[in-house]
Amino acid sequence: MKIYKTFESFIKEALKAGEESEIYVDDYTLDSGETIKAAEILGAIKASPTEKEFKQYFFDEYGEGSFASGELEKITAFFNEVKAEEKEKEAEEEKEKEEADKAKEGGDAGEPKLDLDI
Repeated sequence: MKIYKTFESFIKEALKAGEESEIYVDDYTLDSGETIKAAEILGAIKASPTEKEFKQYFFDEYGEGSFASGELEKITAFFNEVKAEEKEKEAEEEKEKEEADKAKEGGDAGEPKLDLDI
């Protein structure tokens, strides 16, 4: 027996920050009662290279007076977690690439290559 979710129940669940990500972003309800959807938060994270631009998006969209003390910081925590995970993944990929290059060269990069062109 298969269980199918309605579209509404699917949308209301937390969204994963990426296919390989371990971070989930939830909808966030402001003290004013307005709800910021997880999809909007993720979209702003992906579109904003810096935290300042991320915050500015929400100020522009909802107004600076819409956020009570600490609310924007909670949303910004999602941004910081996702960006930290992305940087960690990039560092791992770079390390793997360097190790693959070392293996391709046939040893330690510190050893001089003995090229005997005669």
